[in-house]
Amino acid sequence: MSIGLDLTALKRPFGVARYQADEHYRAALHAFGEQDIKTAMQEIEASIALLPSHAEYHAAQGLFLLESKDLDPAKEAFWRALELQPYEMLANYGLGVIAYRDKNWKRAADYFTNALAAQPERAETHYFLAMVHHRLGDNLAALDWMKSVEALFAKTEDRRGSHCQSWIREFKRLV
Repeated sequence: MSIGLDLTALKRPFGVARYQADEHYRAALHAFGEQDIKTAMQEIEASIALLPSHAEYHAAQGLFLLESKDLDPAKEAFWRALELQPYEMLANYGLGVIAYRDKNWKRAADYFTNALAAQPERAETHYFLAMVHHRLGDNLAALDWMKSVEALFAKTEDRRGSHCQSWIREFKRLV
């Protein structure tokens, strides 16, 4: 007696698709780090083909497209990631960067705030929030955000922290 279940999926070892997808994902990140965007795109597409419900893969694809200045497909990839996981950090961050470049400060602030909720210790998000508040004319908030950027960079001994000093001086002058 058949109950109508497709048992072909049970014949594969559990987790194989996830393992293979993650292998492609790691290869994509490595290629991206080597600035081999073509290979990075091929590998991330292989990840997505194996595990299309994984938001992080779509977000990475969006990042690769954003770095290639292919904005409309980047936005689509980021939105697919957010459909799967509304607080996917990289997707929110990427859409925030696009909105910032478009000078859509309020939308950028919303995306960066969502990215911050997902990963509160990411200095780059704090930096963009400082700059968004500056663009919106709230230099007191910009100053607070830039101080948090400086502290986060100091914790990781990141040289970019010294760049914050000039912005902190500027925001103090404007307050």
